[in-house]
Amino acid sequence: MKQSILCGPVAVLATLLLTGSVFAQTNVSRFEIGGQFSLLYRTKPTAQDDQFVSGHVAYPGVGARFTYNLTNEIALEGEGNYFPDRDFREDGSFFTRPDDNRGVPSGHILQGQFGVKAGKRFKKFGLFGKLRPGFLRFSKVSQFGGFQTRLFFHPSLGRLVELPNAEFHTGKETYFSTDVGGVVEFYPSRRIVTRFDVGDTIIRYGVYREAAALVCALSFPCTTQLFERPPETRHNLQFSAGVGIRF
Repeated sequence: MKQSILCGPVAVLATLLLTGSVFAQTNVSRFEIGGQFSLLYRTKPTAQDDQFVSGHVAYPGVGARFTYNLTNEIALEGEGNYFPDRDFREDGSFFTRPDDNRGVPSGHILQGQFGVKAGKRFKKFGLFGKLRPGFLRFSKVSQFGGFQTRLFFHPSLGRLVELPNAEFHTGKETYFSTDVGGVVEFYPSRRIVTRFDVGDTIIRYGVYREAAALVCALSFPCTTQLFERPPETRHNLQFSAGVGIRF
């Protein structure tokens, strides 16, 4: 899947680099640098107990972008965003999410997308499509540490027994992503550009393991069991609005 998604941008870039004439076709500034506000409306992956975990959550964040214009119509760009560990309340205020490991990566999110923007530029505005592979890194992800054999006293047997116990810890995890969507730009002056992005940020979540419900032998002892979710792909709506400088 990763190879097929990456083939498009790589092929476009190779064609452009092999065709030297494209560098004579631009009358806009080569470079753009800017910042933006971004809102990631994330569809969470499957949780062990979905009725207690919301399937969607809105992440507000900020970021920066760098663009290199190959021609008037084609550009290479990279973008990075940071989403703090906060959610929207229904009244529009913010609150910090509690730390939980119920099958849902959470915490702070770092996003990086790198790829191609192509479209049509007019005198006062431009319309483009974008395809940018990248990654999202979550700061709070339940991670499986393996099974440890422990000794428990079994009351019904009156002796010690060995039982496997799944162990977990919370750590950081990075997932592959692809940003596909559209861009509208406005040019109030030769040096200033305002930009609005909307797209689908596709996240590929890997195998996920977390603590499952306790299983007890005659009520005691209890051991932590393993819940495993296979890899999943989730589509996530993302909006961005920002201002940049061309030079």
